[in-house]
Amino acid sequence: MKTLRKIINDILWNINACILSFTFHRLTGIALVLFLFLHIWTLSAVFQGPHAFEKAVSKFNNPIGHAMEYTLFLAVTFHLLNGLRITMVELLALAPQQEKLLWAGLLVLGIMGLYGITLIF
Repeated sequence: MKTLRKIINDILWNINACILSFTFHRLTGIALVLFLFLHIWTLSAVFQGPHAFEKAVSKFNNPIGHAMEYTLFLAVTFHLLNGLRITMVELLALAPQQEKLLWAGLLVLGIMGLYGITLIF
């Protein structure tokens, strides 16, 4: 707990776009791992028969379920774009352009987020 408090304190004292990107990248990574457990648990209902599978999947066919799908879409997209940015910075020595790449990725995220609204809702 003490280590977590120190990490949060460091983030709050050094707040900038790159630190926030680093933090959200870690949080979306953890969220995606947690989603995988939920996804496997839901899909495991297929072993109990078609009726059980339909019942398990139908739990997410409501406005809250659609909002969760949209949040998942945004988390995956952000994690993907930020991971590509990190890879480009490391492999292509683009550290001076790191913040510009971050804003370009966020612009793409915004465009995809607006488009995703029309697909999911």
